[in-house]
Amino acid sequence: MKNRTEILRALAQDEDDRLLLARLLDRLDASENYPTATRFLSPRERTLAEDAVRLAGAASRCAFFGGWEDAERTVALLFPGWMDAADAAAAAPIALLRAEKSPADTLSHRDYLGSLMGLQIERAMVGDILVHDAGADLFVLREAAEFLLLHFDRVGRRRITLSEIPLSELRRAETAETSGEGSVASLRLDSVAALIFGLPRAQAQEAVAHGSVYLNGRVCLKPDHEIAAGDRLTLRGKGRARVEALGGMSRKGRQFLRFTRSAP
Repeated sequence: MKNRTEILRALAQDEDDRLLLARLLDRLDASENYPTATRFLSPRERTLAEDAVRLAGAASRCAFFGGWEDAERTVALLFPGWMDAADAAAAAPIALLRAEKSPADTLSHRDYLGSLMGLQIERAMVGDILVHDAGADLFVLREAAEFLLLHFDRVGRRRITLSEIPLSELRRAETAETSGEGSVASLRLDSVAALIFGLPRAQAQEAVAHGSVYLNGRVCLKPDHEIAAGDRLTLRGKGRARVEALGGMSRKGRQFLRFTRSAP
Protein backbone atom coordinates (compact mmCIF):
# COMPACT_ATOMS: atom_id res chain seq x y z
CA MET A 1 0.00 0.00 0.00
CA LYS A 2 1.35 3.41 -1.00
CA ASN A 3 0.57 6.84 0.37
CA ARG A 4 -0.77 9.79 -1.62
CA THR A 5 2.62 11.27 -2.46
CA GLU A 6 3.98 7.93 -3.66
CA ILE A 7 0.93 7.30 -5.86
CA LEU A 8 1.14 10.71 -7.52
CA ARG A 9 4.86 10.28 -8.11
CA ALA A 10 4.38 6.82 -9.60
CA LEU A 11 1.46 7.57 -11.93
CA ALA A 12 1.18 11.27 -12.82
CA GLN A 13 2.91 12.12 -16.10
CA ASP A 14 1.78 15.75 -16.22
CA GLU A 15 -0.23 18.33 -14.30
CA ASP A 16 -3.55 17.07 -15.71
CA ASP A 17 -2.79 13.57 -14.40
CA ARG A 18 -1.80 14.99 -11.03
CA LEU A 19 -5.07 16.94 -10.73
CA LEU A 20 -7.16 13.94 -11.80
CA LEU A 21 -5.45 11.63 -9.32
CA ALA A 22 -5.55 14.15 -6.48
CA ARG A 23 -9.31 14.53 -6.88
CA LEU A 24 -9.74 10.77 -7.09
CA LEU A 25 -7.75 10.21 -3.89
CA ASP A 26 -9.77 12.90 -2.11
CA ARG A 27 -12.95 11.05 -3.06
CA LEU A 28 -11.41 7.74 -2.06
CA ASP A 29 -10.75 9.10 1.44
CA ALA A 30 -14.33 10.41 1.68
CA SER A 31 -15.76 7.09 0.48
CA GLU A 32 -14.76 5.37 3.72
CA ASN A 33 -17.92 6.94 5.16
CA TYR A 34 -20.29 7.32 2.21
CA PRO A 35 -20.40 6.37 -1.50
CA THR A 36 -19.17 8.89 -4.05
CA ALA A 37 -18.15 8.97 -7.70
CA THR A 38 -15.88 10.75 -10.15
CA ARG A 39 -16.96 12.40 -13.36
CA PHE A 40 -16.76 10.39 -16.58
CA LEU A 41 -13.28 9.06 -17.32
CA SER A 42 -11.72 8.26 -20.68
CA PRO A 43 -10.20 4.76 -21.02
CA ARG A 44 -6.74 6.16 -20.27
CA GLU A 45 -8.03 8.05 -17.22
CA ARG A 46 -9.78 4.89 -16.05
CA THR A 47 -6.49 3.01 -16.26
CA LEU A 48 -4.85 5.69 -14.11
CA ALA A 49 -7.71 5.52 -11.61
CA GLU A 50 -7.58 1.72 -11.41
CA ASP A 51 -3.84 1.80 -10.80
CA ALA A 52 -4.17 4.52 -8.15
CA VAL A 53 -6.88 2.68 -6.23
CA ARG A 54 -4.88 -0.55 -6.41
CA LEU A 55 -1.75 1.15 -5.09
CA ALA A 56 -3.83 2.68 -2.28
CA GLY A 57 -4.97 -0.82 -1.27
CA ALA A 58 -8.63 -0.03 -1.93
CA ALA A 59 -9.42 -1.97 -5.11
CA SER A 60 -12.28 -3.79 -3.36
CA ARG A 61 -13.99 -0.43 -2.74
CA CYS A 62 -13.98 0.73 -6.34
CA ALA A 63 -15.98 -0.18 -9.45
CA PHE A 64 -16.39 1.42 -12.86
CA PHE A 65 -19.77 2.02 -14.47
CA GLY A 66 -20.88 3.92 -17.54
CA GLY A 67 -24.58 3.15 -17.62
CA TRP A 68 -24.31 -0.03 -19.72
CA GLU A 69 -22.07 -3.07 -19.85
CA ASP A 70 -19.94 -2.07 -22.87
CA ALA A 71 -19.36 1.54 -21.84
CA GLU A 72 -16.13 3.12 -23.03
CA ARG A 73 -16.44 6.18 -20.78
CA THR A 74 -17.13 5.33 -17.15
CA VAL A 75 -17.29 6.90 -13.71
CA ALA A 76 -15.27 5.49 -10.83
CA LEU A 77 -17.65 4.45 -8.06
CA LEU A 78 -15.99 4.62 -4.64
CA PHE A 79 -17.81 3.18 -1.66
CA PRO A 80 -17.40 2.05 1.98
CA GLY A 81 -16.31 -1.47 2.81
CA TRP A 82 -19.82 -2.46 3.92
CA MET A 83 -21.26 -1.68 0.48
CA ASP A 84 -20.96 -3.83 -2.65
CA ALA A 85 -20.37 -2.81 -6.26
CA ALA A 86 -23.92 -3.63 -7.39
CA ASP A 87 -25.43 -1.26 -4.82
CA ALA A 88 -22.92 1.42 -5.77
CA ALA A 89 -23.82 1.05 -9.47
CA ALA A 90 -27.53 1.32 -8.66
CA ALA A 91 -26.84 4.67 -6.99
CA ALA A 92 -24.50 5.95 -9.73
CA PRO A 93 -25.07 9.63 -10.61
CA ILE A 94 -25.77 8.85 -14.28
CA ALA A 95 -28.81 9.84 -16.32
CA LEU A 96 -29.78 8.54 -19.77
CA LEU A 97 -31.18 11.11 -22.18
CA ARG A 98 -32.79 10.27 -25.51
CA ALA A 99 -32.49 12.75 -28.37
CA GLU A 100 -35.09 12.21 -31.09
CA LYS A 101 -34.58 13.81 -34.49
CA SER A 102 -36.47 14.16 -37.75
CA PRO A 103 -36.18 11.06 -39.98
CA ALA A 104 -34.90 13.36 -42.72
CA ASP A 105 -31.88 14.48 -40.69
CA THR A 106 -28.56 12.65 -40.53
CA LEU A 107 -26.59 13.37 -37.36
CA SER A 108 -23.31 11.82 -36.24
CA HIS A 109 -21.63 11.27 -32.89
CA ARG A 110 -19.47 14.30 -33.65
CA ASP A 111 -22.55 16.43 -34.30
CA TYR A 112 -24.10 15.59 -30.92
CA LEU A 113 -20.86 16.02 -29.00
CA GLY A 114 -20.03 19.29 -30.73
CA SER A 115 -23.44 20.75 -29.87
CA LEU A 116 -23.04 19.70 -26.23
CA MET A 117 -19.64 21.39 -26.07
CA GLY A 118 -21.27 24.46 -27.64
CA LEU A 119 -23.50 24.65 -24.55
CA GLN A 120 -20.32 24.85 -22.42
CA ILE A 121 -20.84 21.32 -21.10
CA GLU A 122 -17.50 19.86 -19.97
CA ARG A 123 -16.44 16.64 -21.69
CA ALA A 124 -16.21 14.91 -18.31
CA MET A 125 -19.95 15.47 -17.81
CA VAL A 126 -20.77 13.32 -20.84
CA GLY A 127 -20.35 9.56 -21.17
CA ASP A 128 -21.03 7.40 -24.21
CA ILE A 129 -23.22 8.70 -27.03
CA LEU A 130 -24.95 5.90 -28.91
CA VAL A 131 -26.28 7.04 -32.28
CA HIS A 132 -29.20 5.18 -33.88
CA ASP A 133 -31.69 5.76 -36.69
CA ALA A 134 -34.16 7.72 -34.55
CA GLY A 135 -31.52 9.94 -32.91
CA ALA A 136 -29.15 9.11 -30.06
CA ASP A 137 -29.03 7.96 -26.45
CA LEU A 138 -26.65 10.00 -24.30
CA PHE A 139 -25.24 9.16 -20.87
CA VAL A 140 -24.60 12.27 -18.78
CA LEU A 141 -23.96 13.06 -15.14
CA ARG A 142 -27.21 13.64 -13.33
CA GLU A 143 -26.06 17.11 -12.30
CA ALA A 144 -26.05 18.11 -15.99
CA ALA A 145 -29.32 16.42 -16.96
CA GLU A 146 -31.72 19.15 -15.85
CA PHE A 147 -29.78 21.86 -17.69
CA LEU A 148 -29.68 19.78 -20.87
CA LEU A 149 -33.39 18.98 -20.73
CA LEU A 150 -34.04 22.72 -20.68
CA HIS A 151 -31.48 23.90 -23.22
CA PHE A 152 -30.33 21.07 -25.52
CA ASP A 153 -32.90 21.31 -28.31
CA ARG A 154 -30.74 21.62 -31.40
CA VAL A 155 -27.85 19.70 -32.92
CA GLY A 156 -26.27 22.16 -35.29
CA ARG A 157 -29.25 23.65 -37.09
CA ARG A 158 -31.38 20.54 -36.65
CA ARG A 159 -34.06 20.50 -33.99
CA ILE A 160 -34.24 17.57 -31.56
CA THR A 161 -36.57 16.51 -28.76
CA LEU A 162 -34.83 15.48 -25.54
CA SER A 163 -36.25 13.35 -22.74
CA GLU A 164 -34.92 11.31 -19.82
CA ILE A 165 -35.46 7.56 -19.93
CA PRO A 166 -34.53 4.69 -17.57
CA LEU A 167 -31.12 3.08 -18.12
CA SER A 168 -32.92 -0.16 -18.91
CA GLU A 169 -34.48 1.39 -22.03
CA LEU A 170 -31.16 2.06 -23.74
CA ARG A 171 -31.23 1.62 -27.50
CA ARG A 172 -27.95 0.17 -28.69
CA ALA A 173 -26.00 1.88 -31.44
CA GLU A 174 -26.65 0.22 -34.77
CA THR A 175 -23.23 -0.89 -35.96
CA ALA A 176 -22.49 -3.57 -38.50
CA GLU A 177 -20.68 -6.52 -36.94
CA THR A 178 -18.55 -8.86 -39.00
CA SER A 179 -16.99 -12.21 -38.15
CA GLY A 180 -13.50 -13.24 -39.11
CA GLU A 181 -10.82 -15.80 -38.49
CA GLY A 182 -7.14 -16.20 -39.09
CA SER A 183 -3.87 -17.29 -37.58
CA VAL A 184 -1.07 -15.53 -35.73
CA ALA A 185 2.48 -16.48 -34.90
CA SER A 186 1.68 -15.89 -31.23
CA LEU A 187 -1.13 -14.50 -29.08
CA ARG A 188 0.75 -11.26 -28.43
CA LEU A 189 -1.48 -8.19 -28.36
CA ASP A 190 0.26 -6.57 -31.32
CA SER A 191 -0.04 -9.72 -33.45
CA VAL A 192 -3.74 -10.21 -32.69
CA ALA A 193 -4.54 -6.51 -33.21
CA ALA A 194 -2.73 -6.57 -36.56
CA LEU A 195 -4.79 -9.56 -37.71
CA ILE A 196 -8.17 -8.27 -36.53
CA PHE A 197 -7.80 -4.68 -37.74
CA GLY A 198 -5.89 -5.48 -40.92
CA LEU A 199 -2.68 -3.67 -40.05
CA PRO A 200 1.01 -4.36 -40.62
CA ARG A 201 2.60 -5.68 -37.43
CA ALA A 202 4.80 -2.58 -37.10
CA GLN A 203 1.76 -0.30 -37.29
CA ALA A 204 -0.02 -2.33 -34.61
CA GLN A 205 3.06 -2.07 -32.38
CA GLU A 206 3.09 1.70 -32.88
CA ALA A 207 -0.61 1.94 -31.97
CA VAL A 208 0.05 0.04 -28.74
CA ALA A 209 3.01 2.26 -27.89
CA HIS A 210 0.90 5.39 -28.43
CA GLY A 211 -1.87 4.19 -26.10
CA SER A 212 -4.40 3.73 -28.91
CA VAL A 213 -5.18 0.09 -28.11
CA TYR A 214 -7.56 -0.84 -25.28
CA LEU A 215 -7.79 -4.33 -23.86
CA ASN A 216 -10.96 -5.06 -21.88
CA GLY A 217 -11.56 -1.34 -21.42
CA ARG A 218 -8.02 -0.49 -20.29
CA VAL A 219 -5.16 1.10 -22.17
CA CYS A 220 -2.57 -1.62 -22.71
CA LEU A 221 0.99 -0.52 -23.45
CA LYS A 222 2.47 -4.03 -23.48
CA PRO A 223 2.69 -5.37 -27.06
CA ASP A 224 3.60 -8.82 -25.74
CA HIS A 225 0.52 -9.12 -23.47
CA GLU A 226 -1.03 -12.54 -24.16
CA ILE A 227 -4.58 -12.49 -25.50
CA ALA A 228 -7.21 -15.01 -24.36
CA ALA A 229 -10.63 -16.07 -25.63
CA GLY A 230 -13.26 -13.54 -24.59
CA ASP A 231 -10.87 -10.57 -24.57
CA ARG A 232 -12.24 -7.30 -26.00
CA LEU A 233 -9.96 -5.08 -28.07
CA THR A 234 -10.54 -1.49 -29.18
CA LEU A 235 -8.29 0.36 -31.61
CA ARG A 236 -8.99 4.08 -31.66
CA GLY A 237 -10.42 5.05 -35.04
CA LYS A 238 -10.74 1.43 -36.22
CA GLY A 239 -13.47 -0.05 -34.05
CA ARG A 240 -13.99 -2.76 -31.47
CA ALA A 241 -13.52 -6.50 -31.54
CA ARG A 242 -13.92 -9.58 -29.40
CA VAL A 243 -11.84 -12.76 -29.56
CA GLU A 244 -14.57 -15.37 -29.72
CA ALA A 245 -12.51 -18.56 -29.59
CA LEU A 246 -9.03 -19.96 -29.95
CA GLY A 247 -8.60 -22.85 -32.36
CA GLY A 248 -5.85 -25.35 -32.84
CA MET A 249 -2.31 -24.91 -34.10
CA SER A 250 -1.23 -25.11 -37.71
CA ARG A 251 1.55 -27.43 -38.83
CA LYS A 252 3.82 -24.40 -38.82
CA GLY A 253 2.94 -23.60 -35.22
CA ARG A 254 0.56 -20.71 -35.88
CA GLN A 255 -2.42 -20.17 -33.58
CA PHE A 256 -5.89 -20.05 -35.16
CA LEU A 257 -8.57 -17.76 -33.70
CA ARG A 258 -12.07 -16.48 -34.44
CA PHE A 259 -13.25 -12.93 -33.76
CA THR A 260 -16.09 -10.48 -34.30
CA ARG A 261 -15.47 -6.85 -35.17
CA SER A 262 -17.60 -3.72 -35.35
CA ALA A 263 -16.84 -0.38 -36.98
CA PRO A 264 -16.05 2.69 -34.83
